Amino acid sequence: AVQWAGWQWRGTLVWDKLTSRPQKGRFRQQAEFAIFASKGSFKPATEACLPGVFDYPVIASQKVHLTGKPVDLMQDLLQVSAEKGVVLDPFMGGGTTGVAAIASGRKFVGIELSREYYSIAKKRIEAVKK
Repeated sequence: AVQWAGWQWRGTLVWDKLTSRPQKGRFRQQAEFAIFASKGSFKPATEACLPGVFDYPVIASQKVHLTGKPVDLMQDLLQVSAEKGVVLDPFMGGGTTGVAAIASGRKFVGIELSREYYSIAKKRIEAVKK
């Protein structure tokens, strides 16, 4: 779908949550994956060699959405994007990517189907803008 939409697939990376709920007879849901893609040619925004696995615990008290991610994780992932670039999150949820983008000087475009979560994300992002 990424390539069909005209984006260049650059790879995947892993978020190791460090802990997760045990599931008898099954593997733990301890990791999530992110797609690394760019529209057009990719110009590195950093000289750093970034890891392929990011270790951040889930902090339940900071989550505003069922699938919320830590803001620090998202800020680390945004290192590959231009400092004044535009970050797109087509599944915005609670707006964590938007918070990280705005806090790091980037522009942000978010898409969210749920009016409730759109409102939550909007408030969080506006708070960072202030």
